[in-house]
Amino acid sequence: MTELIYEHPLNEKLRTYLRLEQLLTQLHSLNTLHSEWQQQAFFSTLFALIEVLDRNDIRPDLIKDCERSESALVAWANHPSVSDDKLKPVLQQAVRLQSELLRSGKFVGNLKEDKFLAPLRQRFSIPGGTCYFDVPQLHYWFNLPQPERQQMAENWCGEFSLLQQAINFVLRFCREKGQFSGQTADNGFYQSNTEQTELLRIRYPLEACVYPTVSGNKYRYAIRFMQLCDDTGRSNSEKNISFELACC
Repeated sequence: MTELIYEHPLNEKLRTYLRLEQLLTQLHSLNTLHSEWQQQAFFSTLFALIEVLDRNDIRPDLIKDCERSESALVAWANHPSVSDDKLKPVLQQAVRLQSELLRSGKFVGNLKEDKFLAPLRQRFSIPGGTCYFDVPQLHYWFNLPQPERQQMAENWCGEFSLLQQAINFVLRFCREKGQFSGQTADNGFYQSNTEQTELLRIRYPLEACVYPTVSGNKYRYAIRFMQLCDDTGRSNSEKNISFELACC
């Protein structure tokens, strides 16, 4: 049986974190630059990442989340069933990330001022604006030796190293706070109250032929399972769906 895990954030901060996680993963999967179209996708992802960071100053949120993680880890250290060998490196990572985030500046400062990237970013924001007659410098860059382009791409990706470490740490800590428990959506619908939950994780079988949609906030949420429909695009499921839910 194939199981899927669907994640839904319940506040804007987690939405931004998840968007950044996806963009960072996508960026690193594309930076091999094997083909021209892969390179186009690389720049599109790079500029989307810069745009998200430019609109959201997430450094203070990451610092606070690392501090909260550190406090929770210190409290857990006093529990007799917690292994010090496993806890210590995680605690050290939380402290290190706090220190480095406090010393760092804006995540996209250097990239926004890059003389090659700045004019390209303007063109990539225009639908169809990346034809070579619009950006002859990109045509030239695409024809440079692959190792030279690869090194430039790795340097750009390196600007996000601290960001990626912090995002990975905070989201991993958030996800591991929640434990999956079995639930049933009667006629495809489930709702509940919640406190201090930022992220819902829904594990369900692909064979159920449905997918979840979520609405709600940190106080209350509702999950409705939908099925694809050729006529209308989608429709409500009318059967009981067994699934697992983790409130993180």
